[in-house]
Amino acid sequence: MSNPASASSAASTSRPFTRLRWIVPIAFLLLTGWLLWHELGEFDLTEIQRTLLDVPTLPALGVAALAAFSVAFTGTVDWLIARWLKLGLHARDVFRLAFVANSMANTLNLSGAMGASVRLMGLSALKVPLSRAAALIGMQALSLMSGLSLLVIATLSTSSLPLTNGTVQRWVAGAVLIAAALYLPLYFFLTARRSLMRWLPADAGMPPLRLKLELTLVSLLDWLLAAVTLYACVYLSGEHVKPGLLLGAFAGAGVLGLVSQVPGGLGVFDGLILLALTEAGYDKAAVVSGLMLFRIAYYLLPMLGALYLGSEMLTARLPLLVRLRERLSGHPLFGLLGLPVTLLADLGTRLLAVLTFGAGAMQLASAALPSVSEHIEVVRAHLPILAVESSNWFSVLSGVLLLGLARGIDGRLRLAYRVAQWLLLISAGLAVTKGLHFGEALFLLTVAALLRTRKRAFTRRAMTLTSATTLGWYAGLLICVLVFFAIGVAQVLGDDSFDLFYVGFGEHTSRIGRGLAAALLGLVVYLIWQWFAVKRPALHLPDHAELERARNLYQAHGGGEFAHLTFMADKHLFWAADHQAVIAYGSIRDRLVALGSPCGTDAGIDRAILDFRHFADAQDRVPVFYEVLEPDLSRYHDHGFDLFKLGELALVELAEFSLAGKRWEDLRQATNRAAKEKLTFELVYPPFDTALLSDLERVSDAWLADKGGEEKGFSLGRFDPAYFAWSPLGLVRRDGELIAFANVLPPYGANGHASVDLMRHVADTPRSTMDFLFAKVMLWAQEQGYELFSLGMAPLSRVGDNPYARVNERLAALAFQYGNRFYNYQGVRKYKDKFKPEWIGSYLAYPRGVWVPGLLIDIAALVSGGYRRFLIG
Repeated sequence: MSNPASASSAASTSRPFTRLRWIVPIAFLLLTGWLLWHELGEFDLTEIQRTLLDVPTLPALGVAALAAFSVAFTGTVDWLIARWLKLGLHARDVFRLAFVANSMANTLNLSGAMGASVRLMGLSALKVPLSRAAALIGMQALSLMSGLSLLVIATLSTSSLPLTNGTVQRWVAGAVLIAAALYLPLYFFLTARRSLMRWLPADAGMPPLRLKLELTLVSLLDWLLAAVTLYACVYLSGEHVKPGLLLGAFAGAGVLGLVSQVPGGLGVFDGLILLALTEAGYDKAAVVSGLMLFRIAYYLLPMLGALYLGSEMLTARLPLLVRLRERLSGHPLFGLLGLPVTLLADLGTRLLAVLTFGAGAMQLASAALPSVSEHIEVVRAHLPILAVESSNWFSVLSGVLLLGLARGIDGRLRLAYRVAQWLLLISAGLAVTKGLHFGEALFLLTVAALLRTRKRAFTRRAMTLTSATTLGWYAGLLICVLVFFAIGVAQVLGDDSFDLFYVGFGEHTSRIGRGLAAALLGLVVYLIWQWFAVKRPALHLPDHAELERARNLYQAHGGGEFAHLTFMADKHLFWAADHQAVIAYGSIRDRLVALGSPCGTDAGIDRAILDFRHFADAQDRVPVFYEVLEPDLSRYHDHGFDLFKLGELALVELAEFSLAGKRWEDLRQATNRAAKEKLTFELVYPPFDTALLSDLERVSDAWLADKGGEEKGFSLGRFDPAYFAWSPLGLVRRDGELIAFANVLPPYGANGHASVDLMRHVADTPRSTMDFLFAKVMLWAQEQGYELFSLGMAPLSRVGDNPYARVNERLAALAFQYGNRFYNYQGVRKYKDKFKPEWIGSYLAYPRGVWVPGLLIDIAALVSGGYRRFLIG
């Protein structure tokens, strides 16, 4: 059993580890970069280009097939474990899921969490029980390193360390590799102790020795296949590396790449391989080219294939992921896996956004790097100069646009998808006509095809332009463009014979000079497009005719607690379910806040909740329902909303109401005192004459001055003659002088609530005045045959008053208990209690993951009339 102290201790203990997850990768990258700079110096980019151009096409396709087979072979580990656990899965399903998980994990490694998360999601979709899915994932994670441990033992025996001869570096690498070599005996020790393997199902028993030997052998073959793929890539680049040397370097760099926690070991693995092979005398350009081919064949292409195979699984299973996270909270493996649910929520689209950004960056890089002389001669023989020059210019323009459109792809923007599709196809053609860059064209076509497979995911018509996510994408766009400008300006200023208008196949300086203008134009065009095309449409307030339509619907089907507040005309109306339901809502920042539940037919209400969520999502807004009542909560739960209790609504059954008897003694005494004070009550109906409105305004102004407040809105009524014209007014006079009033809200439909909204009085009214007004209005509502009378909500009443309530609600309970100096929470509850009402919970329904305190502040600002009035007054 946990306690707050232990939880706090665990949280404080986890902070250093959280920092280490950032510090360790950065430290490894810096160390590797320093070693490369210290040992190898500068790189000859022209020679690397020449080496890559010399790679034959058919053998390169063969290496790609070998890499795909190598990644797929890793699924044998999953299949062996699934067979031992008797999951009854088809081998095709196991290998397909493993391929997707391994491809994602190779490229987006998050301490093993990515592969584990994708496996858990897929196994749950295949109806595998949680306990057995966790067992498969745990055994897979433990077994995969056993083969690498064997390779490390071979590395140590041959002293093929992937580092320089520096003493410190060798000692550090040696310590890490010895630890990796000890993993193999540790693996056999761990998997033989039930006390250490409690997460395994009790009926499965402990893994037998034969299974562990099979898993170790398969793991070894898996790592060997990866090493063979690397060997083939370096071989195609023109270097025939000794297999023993490459295997040792691969094992050591693989371990250090994993320890670095850098996704895919990018930079660390490659740098250590490069150091080991160049120190052995192999050509630097050829090794770099081989590593680039290895990254493309073993990481990029399988990831694209996995994205195609698993895109639906990675986006359509968000509700499943959230339920899994809740179920896993008590499982022994949860802390180990640390499921990145937020990342997986829309991983397919997020990766497509990264690929779109990469497509744009690749086009700028292609324009920035000069071609080698051999390639220029080939281009000269097959393409006219006009095609080369114009294609280069437009390629830079489309590259910048694709960099920007990546944000729209990430935001699932429909228009961004359409424009990106056309730009990718056009850019593929430009890649060919600007210099016969068939590999670049193939990549662009692949990204376009992957986008096409996710067409249904792009449903938004607008998105937030000022969010942290958008600003991050803008920063990436500007960095890429600035780097391109820096390269271009450096080349232009370094060429004394530079002529902007000189045209020639080998005139790279003039071409990149013109490309700078294309990049600037692309940036301006994108920003203009972004501002006008992605901007959210204006929301319009209803006119009188639309309000009449809303009232007709309320009278026919019921209006709930807040229907009459629609007639303040400060809320937008969303007509849903083929006009069978309507939602009154306000807008603040990126929130669309509906007041109460939708009103309409029973079937229309369910449809309206879903329609409103789609409406908000299409504009990249957050849909929120404010003050929904207990009977409707299941509707919001079924549509994926979380709930936060706001307080309780006081309802009086008018059939039981009477001023006689002990139950209503307080009200009876208030009514009697009012008669002695010569107070009279009158209910008047619209239209109201000018004299009465002038009297009402006098009372309202006196009340506002006495309270030191200002008019509110949204969920609270305000003084507005146009609003008063929709309902009767209850007036209290003393000796003929108006001293208090309230607008009376009629019920709408059979289940509606009569109520009062705006209640105001002058400062010197007798103490019993408002009780007298309430009693008279309730008696009037009873005479009209109304069933219920609402006294309004008691904020924070019975919120978080048990130890199992959510943290946000328990904090709200503290405000109810100790916050009376800011708002009379307890006094409001006590006052309404004397009417002996039935209390019904009132809730905030919001999408899962939204920060509730921030949401409540937004709603408070909405009620106040905006953030300016909320903060300044």
